[in-house]
Amino acid sequence: MASSPNGRRRLLKLLRTTVYSIIVAFLCWQIWRVRYGLGDSLSSVGWSAVGLAAGFTVVGTFPGFFGWRLLVTGTGIRLTVSDAAWVFFLSGVTRYLPGAIWPPIVQAALARRVGAPAAGLMAAGLITLVLTALSGSIVGLLAVPHLAADDPIWWLSLPLVLSAAGAVMLAPRLFRRLLGLGQRILRRGDHEIALPTGKTSIGVIALNVLGWCCNGTHAAILAVALGAPPASAMTLGIGGFVLSAVAGALSQAPAGLGVREVVLGLTLGALVSGPDLVTLLLLSRLLTTLGHVIATLGVLGLLAGTRFVAARRRAAQTSPVRSLTRE
Repeated sequence: MASSPNGRRRLLKLLRTTVYSIIVAFLCWQIWRVRYGLGDSLSSVGWSAVGLAAGFTVVGTFPGFFGWRLLVTGTGIRLTVSDAAWVFFLSGVTRYLPGAIWPPIVQAALARRVGAPAAGLMAAGLITLVLTALSGSIVGLLAVPHLAADDPIWWLSLPLVLSAAGAVMLAPRLFRRLLGLGQRILRRGDHEIALPTGKTSIGVIALNVLGWCCNGTHAAILAVALGAPPASAMTLGIGGFVLSAVAGALSQAPAGLGVREVVLGLTLGALVSGPDLVTLLLLSRLLTTLGHVIATLGVLGLLAGTRFVAARRRAAQTSPVRSLTRE
């Protein structure tokens, strides 16, 4: 009996590995199947479309940061913009690890360096995960009309998502549980964390919706460059990408690798197909990763530079005082 939990863990690990392997093998087969047309599809996109799409992925990173900071402030934690940016973007690197729980854990680990309660940042990070997934589901509704044209059952997602949004907004019990979870994980007291108001939650969702739309626009730009109708590309491209990103996050795969591509292929298959679809999937993965890396390195580099300059200025101001004291 003592070995049964270990046996279940090994079985789950084996199942996850098998599923990931099947997904990766499927994607590799898709690339191999259309290998002769990939070159033409890549050249048809053009550097201008690639650059514009990459720009939207970079811009799409920042609304999520401001939403997270708004939520942190709403729970009673005061951080400067620079400290908040340092915690948020540094913890964001862990999105490439399996599981979506790592950013809140890293944020809690960094809390002491910015003078914030670890349990508070952990709880805020957990609530952010819920609101980010919810806002992504809302944006994903843009794809429903096109998807429902082939299968009307997609219309059921409309009341489901709206009901989930209302439940999150009107049921603070969920937030209290997430706050309690963060405190139990870190074994900290429950007196220093405030519950975010409904107004704060709505603001966080609105900022995340903006971020999702910016990120999803890159898929629409690529689809238009590959010959898709602009109107359909803007709705199905944005909504389809966001649905795939949410599915990838829920899958616990590193950065949704494989799962996101499968869902994106299923949704955007109505716009492009064959080598063009595979090209879109490859470029989407490349550009979203590149956009996140550029935003992260840019913010962290800027923060490091400003802190270095500030330290040099303080050293220059104190050195004359030290010399006079010695004399």
